[in-house]
Amino acid sequence: MSLTILGPERPDGVLPAVLARKGITGPVALVSAGWRYDEERDEPLRAAIPNEVVNLRLYQRFRRVEHEATELVAAYTAKQERLRQVKERYRLRFHDALSACVKLYAESRDLACPFTAQAVRHLQEADELFLSEAKRLHDDFAAAHRPLDHALVKSIREEILSDLGRCAALCIAGGHVGVLRNRMFFFGLGTELVKRPLFAWSAGAMVLTDRVLLYHDHTAHGPGTSELLDHGFGLLRHVVFLPHARERLNLADHDHLAVLAARMGPRKLVGLQNGAVYEDGRYTGAAGAAFIVSGDGSCRAENP
Repeated sequence: MSLTILGPERPDGVLPAVLARKGITGPVALVSAGWRYDEERDEPLRAAIPNEVVNLRLYQRFRRVEHEATELVAAYTAKQERLRQVKERYRLRFHDALSACVKLYAESRDLACPFTAQAVRHLQEADELFLSEAKRLHDDFAAAHRPLDHALVKSIREEILSDLGRCAALCIAGGHVGVLRNRMFFFGLGTELVKRPLFAWSAGAMVLTDRVLLYHDHTAHGPGTSELLDHGFGLLRHVVFLPHARERLNLADHDHLAVLAARMGPRKLVGLQNGAVYEDGRYTGAAGAAFIVSGDGSCRAENP
């Protein structure tokens, strides 16, 4: 499998140079469902690369399902509502536990302290319980309603696979990570991700890992609590990607970052900025455009 992970593609995209270096000259498929209503506004990409761009239009295609397969969508919406309720319980369990864990670490600066280590395990157990419940809901829906066997969904998926079949590579853009993830899973794209060279950036990179982490320290209501969105596709199981990390995280708060790194362990926390490039597991991007959150909460830049 040829897999290339990029940082955010704005303001200056590196995808054109990477495609050229990889020798991708044929059409490229684009998943931009995370852009939602702007899904088809892909003119900048079309202008930047010589390749034909085949937009898979997952967001618009799902809207067709919403309009024409109302019973299936009602069941899907009910499943998503149950997932929202599970997430609310997850947050209730998690918020105070995270605060206590950070305080314990700040007092000892020692993740090996038995009390701090137990507090980290408690956070990890909450994460795992949430993921387990989410998987149960997804699996129950799939078993009861078999969406990929529904006549309309099956027809649309065949159209998507036909578009993919004539492309030399697949590109997964950023945007709203939850929408992107859900549309890709709904149309069963997981099995297609390893069939051709794959390029992903921002939210597109996040969904390729085995767990998708949401994070933001600069919300209107103050620092947010980093929480799991859901399972990703699991192509990368050793890393958690943090696009726009310098803008979205308080990198001076080493206590929170140390706890976050411990909680996500043994996976590496990798911040991705514009210009970052991981090609088949090797960093080749601009100096300082990617960094690792170390165990003490400090950040160590990756260098090409």
